[in-house]
Amino acid sequence: MTIKTSQNIYDEVPYPSVSHSLSHPDRLATLATLLGMEPTPIEHCRVLELGCAGGGNIIPMAQALPESEFVGIELSARQVAEGKAMIAALDLPNITLEQINILDVDAGLGQFDYIIAHGVYSWVPPAVQDKILEICRQHLTTNGVAYISYNTYPGWNMLGTVREMMLYHTRNTTGPRQQATESRALLDFLTESISTESNTHGGFLYVYLNYIKEYFLPKSDAFLLHDELAEVNDPIYFYQFAERAERCGLQYLGDAHFADMLATNFPAEVSKALRHMAKSTVELEQYMDFLRNRMFRQSLLCHQEIQLSARFKPERLANFYIASSALAESTAPDIHAVSVEKFKSLDGSTLATDHPITRAAMHYLIEIWPRSVSFNQLLAEARSRVNGATGQDVVQPDIAVDTQVLGMNLLQAYGRSENLVEFHVYAPPLAATVSQYPVASPVARFQAKNGHKITNLRHERVTPDKIAIELLPLLDGSRSRADLIRILEEKDVVEVEQQDGRPIGDAEEIRGVLVEVVEEKLNQLAQAALLTG
Repeated sequence: MTIKTSQNIYDEVPYPSVSHSLSHPDRLATLATLLGMEPTPIEHCRVLELGCAGGGNIIPMAQALPESEFVGIELSARQVAEGKAMIAALDLPNITLEQINILDVDAGLGQFDYIIAHGVYSWVPPAVQDKILEICRQHLTTNGVAYISYNTYPGWNMLGTVREMMLYHTRNTTGPRQQATESRALLDFLTESISTESNTHGGFLYVYLNYIKEYFLPKSDAFLLHDELAEVNDPIYFYQFAERAERCGLQYLGDAHFADMLATNFPAEVSKALRHMAKSTVELEQYMDFLRNRMFRQSLLCHQEIQLSARFKPERLANFYIASSALAESTAPDIHAVSVEKFKSLDGSTLATDHPITRAAMHYLIEIWPRSVSFNQLLAEARSRVNGATGQDVVQPDIAVDTQVLGMNLLQAYGRSENLVEFHVYAPPLAATVSQYPVASPVARFQAKNGHKITNLRHERVTPDKIAIELLPLLDGSRSRADLIRILEEKDVVEVEQQDGRPIGDAEEIRGVLVEVVEEKLNQLAQAALLTG
């Protein structure tokens, strides 16, 4: 079943143009390095994005990597124009957006070290899907990496039922806006009417319907129309995608979520059974998709000629920067105590270790978050802390032993969850402290001023509050805290109340509150990876 849409639906209802952190060249190069490749350094590379919308994903990359070149192609003239306006405002000479049909891409586009196709593959006809893979084969450099996201089975077997319900209900609508309105009405009716008592199907529908209402509907009609109700929405099993890639001369490199590739994240008996059933990486991941009822994938591809390696070489650790947003179980640890210390991520993953160097390293990473540090610097800092923790000489293991143990502990943590430990090949220039004249990234300043979704220097979407949004466009390095306080005072955007809820009328008292507010917001922006100084 297909829906009736105009050919220019993306001009009529533009798709929200936002960043996707897992598509960043840093992520692609990190995983490629872990899996045995030698990808092009992202500080000097060429990047192509297919279906770039208004450039919300690729433009922040170009700003952050000025010595690299970026090309985005998009069919919607309106979205290309919006992206070009942003590029002009930011004065970026290293990026171009062009209105091109993917089917019209030819050899003239050149070669690229990284190719990105987010939110395109499942939503285009088979001929365009084939062309995307062909582009990856013909336009990837020898050590290039491609990122393609797509809807997948088995998860979409059930999700597709809700899509079919909405398509049936809106089969006689005349345009996208009416279709979105009617779909919302149907979702409300189903949510209120379906019984979940002793009804597995009803229980699933209730949960998923509420997910759609909470995730898609509050944002805009665009998410609903382009993600759930697109004219084409063609899920595929992972093994089928891998087979298609192979026929095009490409091979599956890995998943953008490293932890999702590891059978060791299942209980031991499940992991053992998986390894017994699966005869290849593709089979293993397909069986894991069955277990997870997976519905969406972000796959990385490379040329078939590349020799990959599942065996990680310790010397490769020197290539990485490490970061961690975990929380330490102890706020005053005894580094030399013979005890296990736990570090926990927000998603519940844990790293438990009695290795002094690892414990010292984790505490240092927590202290400097959201900044990252090279592995060698991290090792040196941890060894310094351990060696200097007592007033007497301590016999320390050989540095090679510390390197191996710390490296394996960090890799195991990264394999559990990137919320526990992160690996990168690139360290963005994040502020260690807020300077006297604070500076926010140019992209964030532009986005805050123009009502866009905010992308931080880690290429993540963040949601600053109202006051922070007012501050961001002002943080160009020309204003002191006193200047910022005065501007907020003039704009009257801060609600200043006494403890009993009554407004404060005294100007001096208001200024005192604003001093605290500005300092608090600047620190929050730094923690959100939005400041460079």
